[in-house]
Amino acid sequence: MKKQMKVTLIVIVAAIIVAAAIYIVRYIKSGNDLLTPVGTRAEFVGDTDKYPSMLRTKGVQIVNAEGEQVVLKGVMVPESHRLYDEKNFDEGFYKKVFDMGGNVIRVPVDPAEYKNDDYYMWRYLDRIVTWAGESGKYVIIDWDYTGNPIDGSGDEMPDISENPLDYSAEFWKNTAEYFKNTPNVIFEIYNEPVGMSDSEWKRCADSLIGVIRDAGAKQLIIVGSPDYCYDLGWLDELGETNNNTAFAVHVYPDKVFWQKFISGYATSYPIIVTEWGYTDDDVKAKNEKLKGTRNVFGIKFSSYLKKHNVGWVASSYDYKTEPSMFKKNYKNKTKWGEFVAELLSEDE
Repeated sequence: MKKQMKVTLIVIVAAIIVAAAIYIVRYIKSGNDLLTPVGTRAEFVGDTDKYPSMLRTKGVQIVNAEGEQVVLKGVMVPESHRLYDEKNFDEGFYKKVFDMGGNVIRVPVDPAEYKNDDYYMWRYLDRIVTWAGESGKYVIIDWDYTGNPIDGSGDEMPDISENPLDYSAEFWKNTAEYFKNTPNVIFEIYNEPVGMSDSEWKRCADSLIGVIRDAGAKQLIIVGSPDYCYDLGWLDELGETNNNTAFAVHVYPDKVFWQKFISGYATSYPIIVTEWGYTDDDVKAKNEKLKGTRNVFGIKFSSYLKKHNVGWVASSYDYKTEPSMFKKNYKNKTKWGEFVAELLSEDE
């Protein structure tokens, strides 16, 4: 009896080992390596000659290496580690994103996830930049803090001990050094500054821009604005800048006076809307500030951006983060998702 039980146990253990091996092989083939160390290197390596050329500012325009104006249009994707947990972090997922159209994706980097994974750069960002470059797309790397970078205050700040400004400088030093020769990469230094004066934010922005430039990176830098990246008024004290920087604004339906706030700056500075969108009546809005419609908000705002050649990134290519472009599992689009798809197909 004991011998039979021993044989049965051995069979069960062997079956478990085989099943685990099959799972690991399939997972690796899908583009993942489980949360284990991955290959690292000091600098990005890829066939970058075939990637889109490095962008620079020229007056209020953003232009490529040939001096042609490039109006960035695209979508924000989910945070990479979350996609990994969903078993969606692979080239096939991003291919579907690229197939929507446009020329850029915005990739949020959660500071807490970055801190918890020593291999985040190589596990996620390296691959995304490669897939995007091979598909002719730009990548905005968005350092996804929301709050005060000086004292760490803010309801949406991650629960980590590092001072946000110091940790941001560390992140951008590492990231800029790694991607300094990668032409399709754009750096968005801080998602949404909150709870600080214009002059305080200017000092923070200047210091982070300095870190990136000191690392040898010459790519386009996107700088956000106070009040959850909405109040462009801080640009009044900015003065002249030629450090290849553009300026971000985030606009949602609750900002009813958006045209008044943007118009005075879109003709003086290179502006990019790195977040915008609305939740229509086909899905229930958890955040009431996001409630809007195609006619009242979507068409008016997108028409304004088109008229003034202002680039934009729609939020979000997701079914969890509002305003969501999908109802469930990246399959059935919401009304907002359908509208974004229409906008991105206009230039195809």
